[in-house]
Amino acid sequence: MMRLRWIVLWLVAPLGVIIFTTYYTRQLTRQLLNQQTFMLRFYAHMLDYAAHAPEPCLNNYLLEFLYPSDNQKFRAFLVPLVITDAGGTILRHNLNEVLNELSQPASFTLDQALLYLDIDTTEFPPISVQIAPGKIHKIYYGEPLILEQVQRLPLFSGLAVVGIAIMGISFLAAASKSRQQRLWLGLAKETAHQLGTPLSGLVGSVEVLKGSPETLPRLLPRMEIDIQRLQEVADRFSRIGMRPQLKSHRLFEVLEEVVRYMKHRLPSSITLELKLPAEPSPVLPLDATLLRWTIENLIRNSVDALPPEGGTIFVRALTRRKGVIVEIEDNGRGIPTARWEDIFRPGYSTKKHGWGMGLALARRVIEEYHGGEIFVRQSKPLQGTVFRIWLPRERPFIPLRRWLRPLRYRLNLLLSLLRKQ
Repeated sequence: MMRLRWIVLWLVAPLGVIIFTTYYTRQLTRQLLNQQTFMLRFYAHMLDYAAHAPEPCLNNYLLEFLYPSDNQKFRAFLVPLVITDAGGTILRHNLNEVLNELSQPASFTLDQALLYLDIDTTEFPPISVQIAPGKIHKIYYGEPLILEQVQRLPLFSGLAVVGIAIMGISFLAAASKSRQQRLWLGLAKETAHQLGTPLSGLVGSVEVLKGSPETLPRLLPRMEIDIQRLQEVADRFSRIGMRPQLKSHRLFEVLEEVVRYMKHRLPSSITLELKLPAEPSPVLPLDATLLRWTIENLIRNSVDALPPEGGTIFVRALTRRKGVIVEIEDNGRGIPTARWEDIFRPGYSTKKHGWGMGLALARRVIEEYHGGEIFVRQSKPLQGTVFRIWLPRERPFIPLRRWLRPLRYRLNLLLSLLRKQ
């Protein structure tokens, strides 16, 4: 199931974008409005000065350009202007685009103009200009129409982000569902695979007993081992999905037990060696059963990667102040750099009949249950692979190292491609 915090993040992010863009847009529109109002007052003072100048200082061309015109298809000012005489009769305006949208006649009253533009004469008081002695014009102005369009941007951007968030959540939900399906399918196959060996041993022993009951003393120890193995497999799979049961264990003893168990089940052409530091075993919070299973899976992967003539597998431990490093190294065929992360995905396998669950479950055990990390530290074609497990002495609250892993993989992939150039 997709984690709740990612869903919450995808839902909260659009709200944050809308709030930020709304606030920022309001600040910009306020600045633009202040600038336009200042320019308009400068315009009014310029007309007043021109009207009282001792000689003409504005020719007719400039007057036609500066005065709002009914014939112009553009605005010299972003601010909507309506110039009237002292009696309120409209002399000039630049409201053509509004009137065209409203399909209104060319002639209209001042009250109609103020209604069309939604001009608040309290917030935007008209400016009086004395054009000539005893002749006063009033300039009515309002909020630039373009600001209304700018103020819609937060809504549009918010809707766009919401749409992207919905698509992202849908994609994550579909990916999570597909991942869960692969996980359960692989888990079922892995269960059958794990149970197959001890069950076949028990079935064979029962068949032998049917024909030769006197062989019971010889077969009984073998049957007990198979039954114990079945119980162990059942215990392992029953813990998948449960809350981790971490108890204090000596890590070196767990590693020695795994290596001792696997040595008796490997061909003579394969050498399995354990290298431990000459110091007391660190005591870590572990689920020993699942950790043993993880190490066994990594050793089996190393065995499958070795050439037919055999090879060597090393299991080593390195103690650190905040945790312990466990490495499993082989001299097999190696893993391409581009596949270092893919091999941990449920269902991904390079084997012809593989289930693709061993490493996926190993990552779940190490990272989800123990708060550690598992990754490919090094791998070269035909030279071998080194898997590294990091087990902390105390379970971290926020495993930052895990968040940085994708960046590290991409960097390694880039470096490998550059080396090939």
